[in-house]
Amino acid sequence: MAALPWWVWCAGALAGISGLWQAAELWPVRTGGVALTAVAVGLGLKPGRLAVQRWTDRSALSEGSVRYSLAHLDALDPRAFELAVCSLLRRDGLSAEHVGRAGDKGADVLVVDRSRRRVVVQCKRLRPDRRVGDQDVQRVNGTYRHDHGTDFAVIVTTGGFTEAARSSGPRYGIRLVDRAALERWADLGEPLYRILRVPDDGARRGHYAPGSW
Repeated sequence: MAALPWWVWCAGALAGISGLWQAAELWPVRTGGVALTAVAVGLGLKPGRLAVQRWTDRSALSEGSVRYSLAHLDALDPRAFELAVCSLLRRDGLSAEHVGRAGDKGADVLVVDRSRRRVVVQCKRLRPDRRVGDQDVQRVNGTYRHDHGTDFAVIVTTGGFTEAARSSGPRYGIRLVDRAALERWADLGEPLYRILRVPDDGARRGHYAPGSW
């Protein structure tokens, strides 16, 4: 059932609402119990769980001016770190959606920037002395174009990158944000695109006003 397309769920929901409306006129108490049961079952299935997760993720994202110290980011669990990165992207005026979950194929946050480019962001919450290796870069390289249809990718980590990863990332169109760059972005408030030296033509053409994601 969880694999059914969205339009099947919508058609089923409309049919169910119509049937409940008619049944409520005859058996109001029983119909109320059936409706509550249906809601509980719907939230337990995969589409319902994902909808609830996305709603709670959005409510957890900070608005306005956002700053995180490295000590704060180090204390977060991996999912909370992904949400923090999503908040920082939104602070920069980018449209960002947290999508990280099991089987995400390297996509923790999906971004549409002011130049209408789609960007995938992978977050690596590591100890400061740990390094993201070339195998992680290769994994992102194998998915960000074909699986996510994005223009380039960014890997953000609280640690660092191996020399092999630093060498291969730029060749594959993958920008790397290590601990030093993360501090400039998260704590000092410098925009990510300026740190990464990514042209932001849309800002000059006025496609988006800052913060208008």
